[in-house]
Amino acid sequence: MADTRAEYVIVGSGSSGAALATRLAARTSGKVLLLEAGAPRDKDFWVKTPVGIAKILQNPTYVWPSNTVAQSTLTGQNIYLPMGKLPGGSSSVNGMIYVRGDPAEFDNWRTMGCAGWGYDDLLPYFRRLESAAFGDAKFRGHDGPISVQSIADNSDELTEAFIGACTQAGIARNPDYNGAKYEGVGHLQLSTRNGRRCSTALGYLDGPLRRPNLEMLTEARTTRVLFEGTRAIGVEYTRGSETHRALADREVILSAGPIRSPQLLELSGVGDAAALQKLGVSVVHNLPGVGENFLDHLQSRITYACTKAITLNDILASKPRTLAMGVRYILTRKGFMATPAATAHANVQTSLESGRAGVKIQVHHLSGADRYATAKGFGLDPFPGFAIGFFQLRPASRGSIHIASTDPTKDPIINPNYLAEETDRSHMLAALRLVRKVMSQDAIKPYVDRETRPGPAVTDDAGLLEYIKTSGQTSWHPIGTCKMGVDDKAVVTPDLKVRGIDRLRVIDSSIMPTMPSSNTNVASIMIGEKGADLVLGQQ
Repeated sequence: MADTRAEYVIVGSGSSGAALATRLAARTSGKVLLLEAGAPRDKDFWVKTPVGIAKILQNPTYVWPSNTVAQSTLTGQNIYLPMGKLPGGSSSVNGMIYVRGDPAEFDNWRTMGCAGWGYDDLLPYFRRLESAAFGDAKFRGHDGPISVQSIADNSDELTEAFIGACTQAGIARNPDYNGAKYEGVGHLQLSTRNGRRCSTALGYLDGPLRRPNLEMLTEARTTRVLFEGTRAIGVEYTRGSETHRALADREVILSAGPIRSPQLLELSGVGDAAALQKLGVSVVHNLPGVGENFLDHLQSRITYACTKAITLNDILASKPRTLAMGVRYILTRKGFMATPAATAHANVQTSLESGRAGVKIQVHHLSGADRYATAKGFGLDPFPGFAIGFFQLRPASRGSIHIASTDPTKDPIINPNYLAEETDRSHMLAALRLVRKVMSQDAIKPYVDRETRPGPAVTDDAGLLEYIKTSGQTSWHPIGTCKMGVDDKAVVTPDLKVRGIDRLRVIDSSIMPTMPSSNTNVASIMIGEKGADLVLGQQ
């Protein structure tokens, strides 16, 4: 097959890649080629419908169904870690919770040597990417491609009881955690438009920003970066049974996410030289930081039996109620179908730190054996129930992602190393005890029949930590595996160029040096926006 040529070849149309490709194409006359491994399923009904997250996260049609290695730091279990495999990437399959992150953590990036990555530097990009019909214009954008809606416009009695209980427990109300203040309790904001998911596929690739010089190929799986010496010249990819090459006149950019971007670098000969040589990979450049610095939020939940039949447990167990929920959504775009089942959260300081929120707690309108329990017979509790999820905002434990095979269709070895650091274990215990404090308040008591997991009999640190280790699952926030920085372990420089390689950048959540103290999707889109300016030399 003839080679394809473009000024820029971008691998991955996810949260960062879609924003990056769209902005580059709008500001250059040359061709921008965007390669997406997944099929064009971003307009499917359950992708567009917020509550559909329950149906798509375990479906390999929509996600890469990856698993970690056994986590000895938990109780030896493999953690299921899905990532989006369709236009929009994980923004097309995530919980749509719209959180930028703690401004203080972005300032920390700048302190670490990442010039241009402090909160004041990034705020214009956060404002540029969003369209929020609320909030102070000093902090919020009102005409960007990603629409933002607040659960405050679609609230319910259990949500209000949770918020009330948080305030009774001493947590301040915060009407806009993406505004002047990050800490506090409030309704969740969602990346939705008229009650439907607003992914980067919808906001950027299918929106008015897209230009004719942006070409996207779906079901095009990139297998390696092509080099002349240490100069990236393009990529090799497969479509069906055929292998193709896409050559870049200016740059190759990896936006394949925190699992696939380091995997592609290692498959292409960029990584720890000794490890690559053992696998028979020809080394292009020794860069030991590739695949290191893996970070994720480990989430656990306390579950409760509810005194009222007002939860998703009750709706999903009843065909008439499920039908009524669907009718309401079709007519009004409101109700549980317009949510990911989570509706409010609180970012809270604990005794383990001062001046910044250290843990997050969040109400979910269903309860079951785990995060994927969504139906009777699949772990959903057979009684009215809800859950309060919790995690540490800034985990200290670091893991890794490395290839074990030269076969690009094989998953890399994913080892998050959850809870390896003592501070992480202490924070999770503090978060669990905070949940119990909130749930003891008068505002929420009328809704609590009993605590069902781990149960009120478990009160000591050892028992509670064992429960956390047994019940903990990913929050779907992996980052950091192509870390940005100026130290020896950095993979990319602050302008996102791969160290030691010409004409190759990584622009996605893998470049985050630390967790931004939040869900990671909005910050990933921001990276795509800022990345476009860096590529075009406008920083």
